Amino acid sequence: MANSELSKLKILFIYDYFKNRLCASGGKDSVSVSELIAYLEDKTGTTFERKSIYADISKINEYVRKSGQTTDSDWIFCEGKKYRRGDLKGEILIDEARLIVDAISTTPFVDSDLCDKITDMFPSYFTGDYQKRILYPHYEKVDRKCISRLNNIRTAINDKSSLKIPYGYKLGSELTEKTDKTVSPMALDWENNCYYLIAVDNAVVNEKGLDRDESLTGALRRYRVDRMANVYFSNAPYIDYKSEALRQQELKRFIGNSLSAFSSNDLTLLGIKIKGRTRKDALKAYGAFASKASDKVRIKDDTKLDKGILEITVKTGRAPTLYTDIFELSTFENVEIEIDNDEICREYGEFIKKAAKAAKLQKL
Repeated sequence: MANSELSKLKILFIYDYFKNRLCASGGKDSVSVSELIAYLEDKTGTTFERKSIYADISKINEYVRKSGQTTDSDWIFCEGKKYRRGDLKGEILIDEARLIVDAISTTPFVDSDLCDKITDMFPSYFTGDYQKRILYPHYEKVDRKCISRLNNIRTAINDKSSLKIPYGYKLGSELTEKTDKTVSPMALDWENNCYYLIAVDNAVVNEKGLDRDESLTGALRRYRVDRMANVYFSNAPYIDYKSEALRQQELKRFIGNSLSAFSSNDLTLLGIKIKGRTRKDALKAYGAFASKASDKVRIKDDTKLDKGILEITVKTGRAPTLYTDIFELSTFENVEIEIDNDEICREYGEFIKKAAKAAKLQKL
């Protein structure tokens, strides 16, 4: 049997079994020699001796050590009458693979076939209908044109090439009021289940005569990729910051000033006192607001929370959605709010007047 041509493939089948059918933790995590012999017979139609299995496991451990894939003495090791394996360097672990599948299965525009491909790559991590039973899928038909636009954008960012994008407004599934914009793409962002392109608006730079320094930030804009009719490479000069460090610094500031994908160059510190009838009322309102402003919210004072009072501060850009988020906060039953920022308070008052006027007109 040692001279069988199939014996040369046997070691590869064994390596593949431990690599792809077993994982270091969770799922089916051990195998007996008898089970390996049955597996090999199913794959090759040949019955191999136990002694040859032991020898192959030893060779696989030697290969894994010498190739630097593990720091342990043995990758495959025996516990009782069964064999288990450890992790390999750089290997995607079971929890990481499941996080990837979770993200894919809940992203609307990603083709469900991609989820199947990932689970097929790690059969030991996804037994049965794991991903189908755990998370409700949100697949939609993949927009291949959108994928093509994203690829062009990635290429332009990498090659520092300017783009021309016909940019419009969505009316159902159609784009209307399209205008051509020439931009210098800086980065892609993902928020509110949408891809956004952050780019320098070349027209703004040319009109205002901005230099390649921090003043370029005034020309940074955010464009929804699904509002682009197409993406074309342009011969216009690519406008960039004078250094990569400055570019990253300004991108971080631009995204940090964003609220619900709207950006503002004007960063404001806003204080809000939430006054609920009970502790639970205040926490409900706070939770809804904090979920919108995410990491921008800081708790200033919670010493009076048992009385239903919670004071917070928000460092955020004065984007249009700030006022809709404050309004939502004020609509919670048994909750009142106090705004500690005169300018924001004034602008919020104007927002309320516009809302009241619209409601009055509708009533009439």
